[in-house]
Amino acid sequence: MTRSAALLILPSQPEADKDARQTGAQLLTRTLEDLHLAERVQRALCEPGYRPLREIQVTVHARLVILRGRVPSYYLKQLAQTTALAVPGAHQVRNDLEVGRPS
Repeated sequence: MTRSAALLILPSQPEADKDARQTGAQLLTRTLEDLHLAERVQRALCEPGYRPLREIQVTVHARLVILRGRVPSYYLKQLAQTTALAVPGAHQVRNDLEVGRPS
């Protein structure tokens, strides 16, 4: 009967720690970039001067801008989406805005 053997080589502890630190630093960098992008989108939504646009909740995840809230018209919903897409760094916009009177 023939036995096969497998050898498992694990990275030394310093290399594993280095990889973990790099991954953590990359995650922190992406999170800060998303936060800064959300702030820029929020400021851009204030520029047109429409009060409902100032009340939109903006979330960013991996450069995907998510708009949530309620606006009184489809025009403002489209304006919010167009404004968000015009902000440098925004790759996509998910427009979850509802159209209707405030509840």
